[in-house]
Amino acid sequence: MTTGARRGELCALRWHHLDLTAGVLTLRRSSYLDEHGELQEKDTKTHQQRRVALDPETVEVLRELYGRYLGRLAQLDADSDPADYVFSPEPDNNRGYRPDTITQRYGRLATRLGIDSHIHALRHYSAPELINAGVDVRTVAGRLGHGGGGTTTLSVYAAWLSESDQQAAGTLAARMPPRPAVPTQRPVENSPYRVIAAELREQIEAGALRPGDQLPTVAELAGAHGVSVGTAHRAVGLLTSEGLVNVARGRRATVAGA
Repeated sequence: MTTGARRGELCALRWHHLDLTAGVLTLRRSSYLDEHGELQEKDTKTHQQRRVALDPETVEVLRELYGRYLGRLAQLDADSDPADYVFSPEPDNNRGYRPDTITQRYGRLATRLGIDSHIHALRHYSAPELINAGVDVRTVAGRLGHGGGGTTTLSVYAAWLSESDQQAAGTLAARMPPRPAVPTQRPVENSPYRVIAAELREQIEAGALRPGDQLPTVAELAGAHGVSVGTAHRAVGLLTSEGLVNVARGRRATVAGA
């Protein structure tokens, strides 16, 4: 949560709000529960959209999340939609989380880890850490979506990201501890879907598979490697997230153009 975004803003986040190539997140909407307990969306608290720079580690996490999203869609024989939610309880990401669900899940996680914390504390953490690191208050206000003194900065974000905001992303990321390795996770090279993806990637880079060529079907990949069709789908989804493969509904996956 190095972006300093509000809980409801993250629940309303859709894939077309992310530019992972430029490392930029645009916050435009916020989710909330109406008087009947139904999930709704509205403008952000300040009624203004804001653009926030993302640090490289956060970009990598979001790339992995996008790859898993594409893998699920391949298994469902469904097309990706830029309007799908980034964080969703549904396999096809067509519905966002309820804000109170995020609070409850974070609370259970903190309890399991023995940490006395609540999700809004993550947002409170951003401001003092950035200010203590020397980032100017106007930039911090812009990242958090605060009004008042941050109004001018927010208007600047609508056009471009200031150099200080880029520094803010890197500064906060440097102060965050690295993600812990999962002890039970198998080494990357032994993951069946990564092995399949690596072999296909090597064929693409060597020119054995050229732009426009069809990949073997997932059934063929599964049979050749002795894995499930879902594992083969995941391999294709990984290559799709890397931009090496194009996937269209009702068609076999093809090698992407140069």
